[in-house]
Amino acid sequence: MAGLTRDIADRLADFALRTASGDGPDRPHSHHDRLGLANGHPGMALALLCAGRALDDSGLLDSARAVLRHTAAATAQRPYSGPGLFTGTAGFASVLLEFTRHDERYLPSLRRVADSLGEQITAVRRPAPGAGLPFTAYDVVEGAAGQLAAAVRLATVVGAPGGTPLRTAIDELIDYLDTLTTADGQQRFGWLMTPAHYPPAFPWYAERAPHGMYNLGFAHGLPGILAAFTAAAAAGFGGPRVTGKVAGLAAWLVRNRIPDPDPRASWAVCLQAEEHGLRPVHDPAEEPSRTAWCYGAPGIGTGLLGAAAVLDDAALRETAIGALSRVLDTGPEYRHVFAPTLCHGHAGMAAVYRRAHAETGVEAFRDMADESLAAVAALADPDRPFLVADEPEAGQRVDDPGFLTGAAGTLLALCAAVRPEVAGWDELLFLTPAPSSERTTSR
Repeated sequence: MAGLTRDIADRLADFALRTASGDGPDRPHSHHDRLGLANGHPGMALALLCAGRALDDSGLLDSARAVLRHTAAATAQRPYSGPGLFTGTAGFASVLLEFTRHDERYLPSLRRVADSLGEQITAVRRPAPGAGLPFTAYDVVEGAAGQLAAAVRLATVVGAPGGTPLRTAIDELIDYLDTLTTADGQQRFGWLMTPAHYPPAFPWYAERAPHGMYNLGFAHGLPGILAAFTAAAAAGFGGPRVTGKVAGLAAWLVRNRIPDPDPRASWAVCLQAEEHGLRPVHDPAEEPSRTAWCYGAPGIGTGLLGAAAVLDDAALRETAIGALSRVLDTGPEYRHVFAPTLCHGHAGMAAVYRRAHAETGVEAFRDMADESLAAVAALADPDRPFLVADEPEAGQRVDDPGFLTGAAGTLLALCAAVRPEVAGWDELLFLTPAPSSERTTSR
């Protein structure tokens, strides 16, 4: 894997340096937005940092620092419009945090960004629950869950005593997500998304759930909220209320798996909302979601492992292991995994099962991680600009340099295989702390 890791890193470094400095075209690829973590330069800087460490390459480390420096300059000229993890300030702050873990000279900058993030989070006017919300209000990618996890991670390094902008932000986010995940008197939840809020890019939402939905994907639904609460509990924020919320949400997810004779859990994309009461209900015809980080048992199972660790809950841990194991017994033709990337592809599966192996010691999980990386290597194409291309649909290839659906994320998964000590970057993907063996620093 070291050869493929180096080849992708070299191509990504060339692209990132040309475009981050402003010398290259502004949008050379349709999925490149320059400043967002999901598709822009922060994710590339992180990938180059990890590649430099994994390959012991000072040139890649220099490239990573240069890309981060150009990104910081660009954000000073055009500040982020929101605090989202994969779309705004929280993403840049999270990448800067990774650089700080390996070089304390970034710490003063991290403190300033943390204060700015806290102020930006508290300035957001968050929609109140009631008639349904867009998932961007609460999800991992843009919403409150991703913001909370990022703020908590920053607090573990820069501190967040009472009265500081970051601590105020953490407290407000906990309150908001607590409200959204507490059932009303008719057993409806504030994270309900009604058809008025369905994204135009997902026309199948209306077909799947004509009256509303309760999203069960890690990226856009309750599992991501659970992971954010787990991160807060692990860091000591919120006290018994947050720990209790972790236990309650984990139990709700377990109860609302697909009814199935197989005791190992699987989950649908969502639960439909009733036509009139809007309570979550099971569709008798529902099928398991795709198997990926964004939706399905891999992302949910990893989230439940984190919750089980915080709660010291052996039964929940076994449920999570069972869900992850069930995926291994599902034929590749039913997994719907064909891209090499993180969000919905083989690199994401490698990240999921590498972490699952680190947390459980189940050897079959390590084998699955290796199998997924082999699939990434098999999809590498020297004629593509980054060697790997996303496939949002089977056969539809898109050249993307980014973190979630592009070369940067794929490179990060490869780096973790080349040198496991650099795998702590996956806290950005799973929100919960990486195993202690993967949070080592080199100063």
